[in-house]
Amino acid sequence: MPVYEYEPDDRECLICPGRVEVLQAASEKPCQYCPICGLGVRRVVSQASFSTRTVIEADKASDLGFTTYRKAEKGIYERIAGEGPEKLTKDLVDKAIYPDSMG
Repeated sequence: MPVYEYEPDDRECLICPGRVEVLQAASEKPCQYCPICGLGVRRVVSQASFSTRTVIEADKASDLGFTTYRKAEKGIYERIAGEGPEKLTKDLVDKAIYPDSMG
């Protein structure tokens, strides 16, 4: 469940510490009143953090149009699934990302 931050709507509160954190389900409507003092509040943008725990196998990634590489040795990666070059090197990757800077 995410933690949302709220601050006083249009005034400074002498009871609350400025912003208060409220643990709410993402599907819940934003709070209208401070859980500490009961006065009107608005939800404010704060730092967000997301993580995924789903691992996609190379073959499934290939079915979705991705190419998967595995480190073969220092600076060299070999393709294990999908379309693309058989091997990648740092120079090849740099050339693909920064084509104008390569001579």
